[in-house]
Amino acid sequence: MLIDKDSIKFNYVNLYSLSKESIGIPIFQRFYSWKEKQIYETLNDLLECINYADKEIYLLDFIWYKEDEKIKLADGQQRIVSINLIIKAIKDYAAVNNISIDDINFFDISYDNFEYQKKYDQAFTNYIVAPFKKMYLYIYDFVDKHKENLNSFINTIKNKIYIYMKETESPDAAFTIFTQINTGGKPLTKDEVIKTAIDQYSTLYQVPINNGIKQLRKAISSYYKFFNSSYNSNFDSISIMGFLKNYIVINKQAFTNFANYLQSLSKISKYSIYHIIDYINRSQLFDILNIMAIKNIDVNKKREYLTDVMFPLCLLSVAMTMKKSNPGGIIRSLYSSVISLIKDCKNSQIISEKIASFINDNAEMCKISFEDFKECLGKKETSTKLKEALLIMDVILHTSSSDLNMDCINLEHIYPQKPAPKWAMNGWPTSNADRGILTQNIGNYLLLNESVNKKIKNKYLDEKLNEYNRIIPRDITLQTAMNTVDFTKFESEKEKYIFERQNQIVEMIYEEFPLAKVIILK
Repeated sequence: MLIDKDSIKFNYVNLYSLSKESIGIPIFQRFYSWKEKQIYETLNDLLECINYADKEIYLLDFIWYKEDEKIKLADGQQRIVSINLIIKAIKDYAAVNNISIDDINFFDISYDNFEYQKKYDQAFTNYIVAPFKKMYLYIYDFVDKHKENLNSFINTIKNKIYIYMKETESPDAAFTIFTQINTGGKPLTKDEVIKTAIDQYSTLYQVPINNGIKQLRKAISSYYKFFNSSYNSNFDSISIMGFLKNYIVINKQAFTNFANYLQSLSKISKYSIYHIIDYINRSQLFDILNIMAIKNIDVNKKREYLTDVMFPLCLLSVAMTMKKSNPGGIIRSLYSSVISLIKDCKNSQIISEKIASFINDNAEMCKISFEDFKECLGKKETSTKLKEALLIMDVILHTSSSDLNMDCINLEHIYPQKPAPKWAMNGWPTSNADRGILTQNIGNYLLLNESVNKKIKNKYLDEKLNEYNRIIPRDITLQTAMNTVDFTKFESEKEKYIFERQNQIVEMIYEEFPLAKVIILK
């Protein structure tokens, strides 16, 4: 485990000295979960200290950081809450049996998790509830068996329990140590931290948020990048915790702003560009799209941001995927620059010029040859969704509308993946290897506004044409040059036409897609 040498301070202290402090349990910790084994060992240590005057209890290390004038325990919850349960059992037993005991205070403990706090308050101010009840009853029985030692127990708790207080300079350092050496249990995952915080503040502020965790994770990542100048840090559980606290849940207005942002994203998620990004599997582009939404740039209305910014970035992603580039931090610097320009309200042309400049400066990583690009669009190994994304981009570029009804658009393999025998009878390949080269070629693809697979499945072309002739004329939007098939040549020239169409599609991408001539080398 690596930490900065000056990021942690050590202090060996009497545990009871913390009774004068306010102690907080961060949201990334799971709830109290000690079992009889841990409680037994602690109670046995108390007895040992009474029997052997020279003994002291070392209750291991507490990892903490300062926040909101509280000692925030990244590690130590289970032990200090258990000591509070012991104190409560002693006090309750003495009260019930009218026994005079020395004064002893509870540790002032509070949870960042509202539900945990509610159960903790209930257990220590009213009647004991789970998850404390079972351990409390176990301790109470122990106290009953050793009632003659009540004041000795109190004296031991107040004077003979010691810990190492390890103070970290930040929650990040505390969380790092906690996840690797904690003694109480596993921390909450990133998703659990998000869900817990959003749910409890949604209730507190009475601002409904009903998004799923996947949507929340994407939205918060983009929100974080909008408010922070650095995009290269690992946005882990502790970073999320701090960001939620400082920018989202800090007050009702901030939370309402975030809820409104989520509503705008729900609209964007139905846009064609959202599906395109999903198809090419480049999640960082969602951040750029979402940050445009924060800046009130609706790409369907301000079409130039779609064509000048999003489409070039999508094509660049396709090229890097084909090249199997591993861009790492280099490409993140481009995304950071684009985000900064959007935040500074720069127009789409300025952003496009920045993208082009970056591609030229990083040619080896970003640029792909025309022949390699064409070859990849014919390969079975190249994702079908990636090829479909290019066809959809072409349709959007050649229509006045920036959006399509993606739920109705289907990708048709003209030459079926499992062709009926009639295909072979008409001279098409019979081996699976030869078929695969053709079926996954982009020249064999056709976008249709209605699924025909259930009706015509693997039937020969003459039977498919009846359905194609019924569907295609009704949808003018999809009738671009790239998405038009000469079925007569398809049937007569067979694989030669598929390869010819593959080449035509690449030519059209090169000539017509924004920044294609910068990305594709001919």
